[in-house]
Amino acid sequence: MNFKALLTAAAIPAFATVAYAQTTTPAPSTAPSATTTTTPSVRATGDAMAPQWYSTQQGEWRTSKLIGSKVQNKAGESIGDINEIILASDGSAAAAVIGVGGFLGMGEHQVAVQFKSLKIGRDTNGNSVITLDTTKDALKSAPSWSKTNT
Repeated sequence: MNFKALLTAAAIPAFATVAYAQTTTPAPSTAPSATTTTTPSVRATGDAMAPQWYSTQQGEWRTSKLIGSKVQNKAGESIGDINEIILASDGSAAAAVIGVGGFLGMGEHQVAVQFKSLKIGRDTNGNSVITLDTTKDALKSAPSWSKTNT
């Protein structure tokens, strides 16, 4: 018996188990039916609020994709990278923390810029391009941001 046939023979029981697990129905509950209550979301003002479900909209960006992205100036020169996104109390993006200079995160100067000052788009290959109308020197001389500020 060759190796491929042996591997196939060994995989069949594993796939059958997965298929069986997906087709079985749960046993009926013997516990009496009871009304369950859930704790509703609470707004900052203390008013209860039911969850509001969301669907992705065209032109949106996930913060996980922005963090770590290079920031460039209008000339296309790299001037830093996004380390964090700061959210306002209403959930909107308030600021981006940009790391400037340093090497592998050591000696890096961090500055916070208003999120609306960033231009976020895509290049012809679909990669994100983040542009800030400033220079690396201006970012280096900007006031430092630290986590203790929030």
